Amino acid sequence: MSHCNQSICRSRHFAEMCDAAASWQQKADRLTVELNTTQDRLHAEIDRLKQANETLHAAVSCAPIFLWATDREGKLTLAAGKGLEKLGLKPGATVGLSIFEVYSSQPDILENIAEVLAGNDRTWNVRERHFIHEIRSAALRDGNGEVVGAVGVSTEISEREQSIATLETANQELEERLQKQTKFFNAALAESEKKYRNLVETSQELIWSIDTEGLLTFVNSAAKRIYGYEPPEMIGRHFTDFLVPDQASRPREIFAQLLARTKIQPQTANSLYETVQIRKDGTPVHLRVNSIVNQAENGAILGLFGTATDISDRKRSEQALQEATDQLRAVLDAVPGLISWISSDLRYIGVNQHLATSFNLSPESFVGQEINFLEKGSTFGELIRNFFESSSQQTWQEIDIEINGFVRNYLIVAQKYHQGTAAVSVGIDITYRKRAEALKNQLICSLQESEHKFRSLYEATSDAVMLLDEKEFFDCNPATLKIFGCSNTKEFYGKRLSDFSPQFQPSGQDSSSLAIQRISAALQTGSCRFEWVHKRLDGSEFSAEVLLNAMEINGQKFLQAVVRDITERKRDEDQIKASLAEKEVLLQEIHHRVKNNLQVISSLLKLQSRYIQDSHVSEMLKESQNRVRSMALVHEQLYHSKDWSNIDFAEYIQNLAHNLFQAYENHAEGVKLQTNIAPCSLNIDTAVPCGLIINELVTNALKYAFKGQIKGKINIDFSLEKNRLCVLTVSDSGIGFPQDLDYRKARTLGLRLVGSLVKQIRGGIELLETAGTTFRITFCQPKLHSEEKN
Repeated sequence: MSHCNQSICRSRHFAEMCDAAASWQQKADRLTVELNTTQDRLHAEIDRLKQANETLHAAVSCAPIFLWATDREGKLTLAAGKGLEKLGLKPGATVGLSIFEVYSSQPDILENIAEVLAGNDRTWNVRERHFIHEIRSAALRDGNGEVVGAVGVSTEISEREQSIATLETANQELEERLQKQTKFFNAALAESEKKYRNLVETSQELIWSIDTEGLLTFVNSAAKRIYGYEPPEMIGRHFTDFLVPDQASRPREIFAQLLARTKIQPQTANSLYETVQIRKDGTPVHLRVNSIVNQAENGAILGLFGTATDISDRKRSEQALQEATDQLRAVLDAVPGLISWISSDLRYIGVNQHLATSFNLSPESFVGQEINFLEKGSTFGELIRNFFESSSQQTWQEIDIEINGFVRNYLIVAQKYHQGTAAVSVGIDITYRKRAEALKNQLICSLQESEHKFRSLYEATSDAVMLLDEKEFFDCNPATLKIFGCSNTKEFYGKRLSDFSPQFQPSGQDSSSLAIQRISAALQTGSCRFEWVHKRLDGSEFSAEVLLNAMEINGQKFLQAVVRDITERKRDEDQIKASLAEKEVLLQEIHHRVKNNLQVISSLLKLQSRYIQDSHVSEMLKESQNRVRSMALVHEQLYHSKDWSNIDFAEYIQNLAHNLFQAYENHAEGVKLQTNIAPCSLNIDTAVPCGLIINELVTNALKYAFKGQIKGKINIDFSLEKNRLCVLTVSDSGIGFPQDLDYRKARTLGLRLVGSLVKQIRGGIELLETAGTTFRITFCQPKLHSEEKN
């Protein structure tokens, strides 16, 4: 039994050893692969470094420098670069030499290398033969940071040092020359400043300067003559102290504009202007000022300086001359004639305003122009040309001149002056005189022709035309004799108005006294028209229309009476009135029956609603009943009105609103009605739709606007604006129209009916954004039937 166990243990131990050996073999293979890979990378890096080292050596060998490195004893471990040749050394034979041997002629080489090996960077210059080198050296350290040597670069700077020396020599020579020239210029500047001072002080013009605050910093002695101040009295004061208050704005603006410029300007800014200032004694002085910006060399603005010239004498002369010129110009412009001054070369020297205005031009536009520049070959041009060619000193002639497309007659009078080198021409318009003469002749002919036409008309007219004074008739046409039954004029002449009238007129008034009133009214107002009952010589009567016209002949007043027999017209009018009365009674009966029928329909709807249990259907019948009642109100109002075609809209709205408040008394409790209706009449075609619109909007307001409110108000406004524009506004102070509901697309019958009715009257509707709900309907007022007849 123990033998068996030992065999088993050996077998297990051997198996474990085999497994461990296999595992170690795998690890050894993996490490071998990694080692080979690392060796390949190392060889590649060595090759790269060799190549880089060769490239670096090639670059350094070509550079004009001397690159060196030493160990701690100063022996060269690296020496490369073309700089070796200038030191008399060969690249291959230098490594191993001491740096002190290479620079044996430099006494401070030992000290500098010692500093570098101590860890400090150094830069110094050395001279070898005729070359100068700059050496920059630093400590060479190992991986632990310990100094193991030195590295340095030697660069030749011989040419740079020579250039610096040459530049210093030239600079010294330039400085000496500059000192000599400065001394010369200072002397010249002192002399120039002396001359400038003399010039400034003796100048007749004021020379001044101010700083950026507007304070005077300098004035010359001319200030005494111009202002009456000594220069010290003005220096330090603000320049505005000397300005006339009502003319100070222009200098202030110029001062601000010039100082508002940027500090660096391409050129100096200046401004020339004229101003009025005040002397010491308070009298004004006119100055012509030239202001210039004072800038420093760096462009900074220091202030202003400039000159001022006294031009008071010139201003007084100009003013006197201008006054004389204005007076002469005013006289010439006031002359209602064409005045012009012309030179002998036939060009305008000047014209007055009347001539220029006549041609829609300015007087200045004529100066220098040829006299016929407006019309080639004009009669005026020919007249002036012949006048200068003649020896006459004066001439006159009537000519025609076309002005703005109209031909006018002028009497031209011309007079030479300046020894005949110029002339003044005056044109007097005689168009109206010419026209008056022509019109006089024409009127005589027209009067004769008119007399002939009037006599023919007077004889041929069928109306009675007669002439009378305040007492009797003295002339008449043939129709008068026929109308009044007279066989000849003897039976008519000498008769009075009462002789052809009955004792009383149809109104019951006495014919004689009434005739006196009509004649007096005609004499006072010029004419009088009236109806009159006349009597013929045989005693028969007829109705007539009389027109009395007052006229005056040779200072004496007369009356012309035109009498037209209207017997047949009166008979026709009576027939028309009788027929119209019948139609009015019939129309009144129609409106009465329509109103009754609509009321029957309203009553039927009310009876039907009592048998309907559905409250929604009952409410719809109630709304229909109110709509029918609103239409019935129109016919009821027309029935009681004298005008059966037009309705008083204000009264209609009041009645309609009152009925609605009664119909919805449960909803109207606590609601107040306010109306503001402008007087207006509408025909039935417009009144009915408007009544239905008001019915729907007021009904909606009573039913929905005041839910949860104890009190409220409904307003109905109607106004008639310009151009016959009607504005109907229905508003309430309730909860407002729902914002999520578009009244134009509402499915409720009431709002859809409102939209249709607005279109029917060709109007517009809008919902205003106010507290509560406000509908505004606009439409044009239709013509009434009475207007259409007219």
